[in-house]
Amino acid sequence: MSLLIHEQKKPKMQPFYWVLTFEAYTIGLLVGLGLIVGPVMLLLRWPSVWTWLSLLAVPVGIIMFVKLLRSLRKQVWANTHLDRFALYEDRVEYELWDPATGESEQGSVSLTDVTEMYYGRYVLQYSYAYKKTKMMERSPMFELMPVLYLIARSGMRERAIAVPFLDPMDANRWLEAVGQRNIPLYLTSLVIHDFRDASVPQQLRSDEDLKAAEFDGNIERDFRPYMEELIEEEQQREYTEAELEELEHEMKRLEYEEELRKRKSAFRGVGKLAWLVFPVQFAIGYWLVRLSDNGSIDPNNYAYSISLLGCGSILFFLLVKWMRWPQILIFSLVSLFTFFFVDFSDVETDPTYIMSGSLIALSFMLLPLYGLVYLGLRRLRKNRDARNLPPAPEPYRPAGHPPEPEIDWSRGQQL
Repeated sequence: MSLLIHEQKKPKMQPFYWVLTFEAYTIGLLVGLGLIVGPVMLLLRWPSVWTWLSLLAVPVGIIMFVKLLRSLRKQVWANTHLDRFALYEDRVEYELWDPATGESEQGSVSLTDVTEMYYGRYVLQYSYAYKKTKMMERSPMFELMPVLYLIARSGMRERAIAVPFLDPMDANRWLEAVGQRNIPLYLTSLVIHDFRDASVPQQLRSDEDLKAAEFDGNIERDFRPYMEELIEEEQQREYTEAELEELEHEMKRLEYEEELRKRKSAFRGVGKLAWLVFPVQFAIGYWLVRLSDNGSIDPNNYAYSISLLGCGSILFFLLVKWMRWPQILIFSLVSLFTFFFVDFSDVETDPTYIMSGSLIALSFMLLPLYGLVYLGLRRLRKNRDARNLPPAPEPYRPAGHPPEPEIDWSRGQQL
C-alpha cells in the first residue's frame, strides 16, 4: 500500500463570508416568508376588502422564497462538495464534482504515465472569500493563483489533471515529490478557464511562450522572472496593424460586456431622475394628509392613495435608466419608508391617521399593481432601452478574411 504524501482540496469559504452569506439569505427568506404569512394573518385579524387584496402579495413571496432557497442550496452544495487531489508515492488520485449534474468523477493517474508537467496560473473568482485577510484589508475579487498541470498518457488516451493551489508553497511540495521522477517541467503563460476541456494538453503545448524549467525548491523563483520578462517584451515590442486592430476590437468587446454587466444592477439602473420621484411623492402625500385634516377630502377614500402610488410608479419606471424587476421592490420599500415621516395623529379615528395609514399600507399592498405597471412600461420602453445599449462590437475578422453572416446582437442582449 503506497504512502499518502500530500492532499490538496478546493478551499472552503472563510467562516466570516460564509456566515455573511447565510445572513443575507436568511433575511431574504424571512422577507419572502413575511409576504406569504403576513397577508393571511392580516386577513384573519382585520377582515376587509384591503386585507383581501393583500393576498396578491402571497405569490410574490412564494416565488421569492423558492428562488432564494434554491440559490442557498447551490451555495451550500458548492461549499461542501470540494474537488480533492491526493498525491501518493506512485499515483495521483482525484475526485472532481460537476455542479451541473451534482455527480463526482473519481479516478487515479499513475505517475509512470505522466509525461510532462506545466506550471502556470488560473483565475480564482471571489478570492477574498477564500483567503484569510486582516480587518479592513482590501482583497481583489479575481486573482491569479498557481496551478500545476499533469499530462498523463494511457494507451491512445491523454488527459490533463489540473491541481489548483492557493499558496505557491503547496505547489512546491507537490513538485518536490513528483520531480524525483525526472518528469519534464515547463512554465506556461496561458490562463485556462475550463480544466476539464479535452484540448488542455494541446493548448499547453501550443503556448508560444513556453519555457523549460528546473525545480530548485521554489518554482516561483523561475516563474516570476519569466512572467516579468514576457510583460516587458510585450510592452516594448511594436504591434503590427493587425494586432492593433485585434486589440482595439478586444477593448470594445470588454467595454460592451462591462456595460451589460452594469445593467444587471437594479440600483444603478434607477438613476438620479427616478430617485426624485420619492420626494415629490412624499410632498403630495403630506398635502393629502393636510387636506384630510382640514376636511377637504374623505380620508376613507382610498382612491387618493392608489392614484398617488399608481402615478408615482408610472413616473418612476419611465425615468429609470434601465429596467430591472427588483426595482418593483425598490419603489415599494422606499415609498413605504418615506410615508412613515408624514405628519399623522396617534388617534385611530383621526383623519390624518387614516390617510397616512392608507399611504403606508398601500405602499406595500399595491405590489401587484407595480408589477403590472412594470410589465406594461417594459414593453413600451423596449425600443428605447435597446437604443440606449452600447453598440455591440462586430465579430473580429482579420484582414483578407471574407465577412461572416451578420448576427442580430439585439436578440438575447436585451435585459
